[in-house]
Amino acid sequence: FGMEPWKFLVITNEELKEGKKQLEGVLILCWILAVILGLAFLISWSDSANNLIQSDIWRGGFRVRNTVSLLAGFSIIPFKAVYLLIAPALYIVELVGLYQRKAFAVPLGRAVLVVTMVFLFPIGTIVGAILWKRFNHPSSKKYLNYEE
Repeated sequence: FGMEPWKFLVITNEELKEGKKQLEGVLILCWILAVILGLAFLISWSDSANNLIQSDIWRGGFRVRNTVSLLAGFSIIPFKAVYLLIAPALYIVELVGLYQRKAFAVPLGRAVLVVTMVFLFPIGTIVGAILWKRFNHPSSKKYLNYEE
């Protein structure tokens, strides 16, 4: 296979510093997006709850239009919660993997960059393209104990 298995187990302080340095940009990106998407989740959740509380069914009595509106509001909450929880969770799990130096942080980090490139086009694409090479750097792979 080209490399002995013990080479990934032994890592010097210089290699640790270089690997950590290579992944600083990814850490910053994940922190920023986790915070922004977490705030978006909180704002959306409070907005949905506020709309349900101020619904016409509570003030106007029972009408079909009011009831349908209320049911539509209730039905959208689970879908909103799933989508608004998956995105911040993706970035948070990546942060945990990077801080704990887990091997799954490399493929998950690539997935995070793809999500960033797709949903934050064109700025996310530029940032993602710059940070993509950081995961391919040998010292960052060694830092995260990732073997190909």
